[in-house]
Amino acid sequence: MGVHRWKLITSIFISLAVIVLAIANRAWIAEAFSLLNDAKPGWLFAAFVLIALSYLISAQVFNIVLHSLGYRMNLLRLWATALTAIIISQSVPAGGVGSYAFLMSNFNRRGIRAGESALIASLETLSYVVAMLLIFSFSLGYFAWHGLRAAGASYLAALIGLAVIGTAIFVLTRSEDTLRRWLSSVQDGLGRLFGQRWSSTWIDRIVADLVRGRNLLIHRRRDVILLVLVQLTALSGHSLAMLLVLHALGTDVTFAVVLSAFGVALVTSTFNILPGGGGTVEAALVAVLSQMGVGPAAVPAAIIFRLFNYWLATPIAAICYHWLMHEPVTPLVQAKLSRGRREAPSHD
Repeated sequence: MGVHRWKLITSIFISLAVIVLAIANRAWIAEAFSLLNDAKPGWLFAAFVLIALSYLISAQVFNIVLHSLGYRMNLLRLWATALTAIIISQSVPAGGVGSYAFLMSNFNRRGIRAGESALIASLETLSYVVAMLLIFSFSLGYFAWHGLRAAGASYLAALIGLAVIGTAIFVLTRSEDTLRRWLSSVQDGLGRLFGQRWSSTWIDRIVADLVRGRNLLIHRRRDVILLVLVQLTALSGHSLAMLLVLHALGTDVTFAVVLSAFGVALVTSTFNILPGGGGTVEAALVAVLSQMGVGPAAVPAAIIFRLFNYWLATPIAAICYHWLMHEPVTPLVQAKLSRGRREAPSHD
């Protein structure tokens, strides 16, 4: 509970900082929005369609795992499931937990066993995190390369980011006992500092989740690699949509610049529990795009992109959630093994 409170405080602080910066730069922002007068609606529509298709690509993660387990679900329900899960993860505190609970409930309603539902949800989460880190690593590499030719600030940020990722990899590959001992030491130290005693339940949960994730990687490596490629394609689709928005505003940049900005925004959003990132995603996009020479168009482009990517998608996801959780369903029937794979006729 204490951790959640501190994360909420941090989220509010970050969002307030974004608001203060927006007020301080209001003249520049107003000038940037004047670019909307000459925006090309055709390119904006193409960006919106591409974002919808990117959510459909994300849905293929569920399709692949369901098919490997012998189930099939029609494309519309898969798209609605993916959209709803992603929006939930961005909209509520502990969004990852909320998204996981939604997926478990949605698949259980359709007759998929709890263990298989947990596998589907875990593989989706795992593949997304890996894809996000890969794109973020690309961002750091791009900044490092850019920093060698320009200022050293981007290069230093890249080195720090790579150090953080390397440390995370080192920690996550430790044994279960080592992880539990390290986390217990951290808890004991914080307990002595604040004069409190906390339950070790959270330690057991975190270690269990890490071990389960490692086991998934070991036993379903091919599936995980394929799912990560799907997630990378979907996230690249969102980045390409951002590129189309910039093109609609009369600004031409490379896809690498936009992908780098999107990678930073993805990681930034994980530190804020307010709906839609509380403005941190938009701020990260503007900051990186401006640093890479995009100019005033970065502000309206970031806001339009997030309007398409999140805010307009939120009411659609709410409708999808009501439909998925209240429609009468026929339980999916798992097919028998055939030539080492499960195949099933379409149901639901």
